[in-house]
Amino acid sequence: MKKTTVSIFNNKGGVGKTTIIWNLGISLSELGKKVLLIDFDPQCNLSIATLGGSEFAACLNTSEKYPYGQTIRSFAQPYIQQNIIGSTCTLKPKSNQRRKKTLHIVPGDFWLNNFADILNVGTDVISGSGLYRFMLIHKLVEEIEKNNNLEYDFVLIDLPPSFNTLVRAALYCSDYFMVPCTPDLFSAYCVGLIGEVLPAFITDWEQGKDRYLASNRYDTIIPTKGHPKFAGWIFNGFDTRNNKPIGADKAQYDQISSAIQEKLIPNLKKISAYACVPSFVPSEPIGEIEDLNVMAPDSIVQNTPIKYLKSAKPTRDIGRGTWSQNQVSLMKKTEKEYDKLANYMINNF
Repeated sequence: MKKTTVSIFNNKGGVGKTTIIWNLGISLSELGKKVLLIDFDPQCNLSIATLGGSEFAACLNTSEKYPYGQTIRSFAQPYIQQNIIGSTCTLKPKSNQRRKKTLHIVPGDFWLNNFADILNVGTDVISGSGLYRFMLIHKLVEEIEKNNNLEYDFVLIDLPPSFNTLVRAALYCSDYFMVPCTPDLFSAYCVGLIGEVLPAFITDWEQGKDRYLASNRYDTIIPTKGHPKFAGWIFNGFDTRNNKPIGADKAQYDQISSAIQEKLIPNLKKISAYACVPSFVPSEPIGEIEDLNVMAPDSIVQNTPIKYLKSAKPTRDIGRGTWSQNQVSLMKKTEKEYDKLANYMINNF
């Protein structure tokens, strides 16, 4: 299969983007796929969760040998400031270092805040003069594959909760994007905003692309980019009874579902440059991840994804240092949901 690049995106924070991308990457790799995770969020939560706090801090250290550290900055800063290909750094998540699976991560960096300020939509995108500044992720993956002598099946990008230039750059390089939502007052509102803002992103790209191609008609990369397709939404962090959302969570589920069907999808279908909503995308969630309560923070603390967590001891004093049967059952159920989501991607993308 060809490489597929997917952004996990919502302009709202706290919807579980990091835990979803991590656990989804684990499921894809367990299904035999070669997976690259890119932490493109200046908060760097994915890097801390997968590598551990001290290990990630070591990646940030600069030296004569590593003047930009061993993070995404080591490639991005020379690329953006000196117009040269920088060095690449990929690591295996701590939980996978002894497993014979191809799952790598490009650590994030707080410097990405500076990178977001450097990018300019008007000058770089709309004028067409700096489109390749927004192609950083494409060039990064290309260089990693060359240096590591492999081809990934999936590249998953973790993004900040905003509509800033980092998000634009990632979406322009993505084949698909998936939208996690939680049962709260703002998820439905933010979903509607995506439907309003993304078409403007595409309009800007198309204007710049046309100007660029007028004098670069033999370019083979730019015509293939700037077409991110909506792959579906994920309902995350809800309470259930009889496998269905209950109470306020059910009410929020209904509101989000309505916003997806009545605002997001209709607005995305108005994009004329390409078909932004593939025919395989359902109106209902493509994944439903229940609230994991104490297991979610424990997973982060132990740098251990849900699929492997049941084999680890809880850090909190639970019983005699073991998970309860209900907790193990929920972990197994969650693991199956991530596997289901991974198979959805494999079968459709």
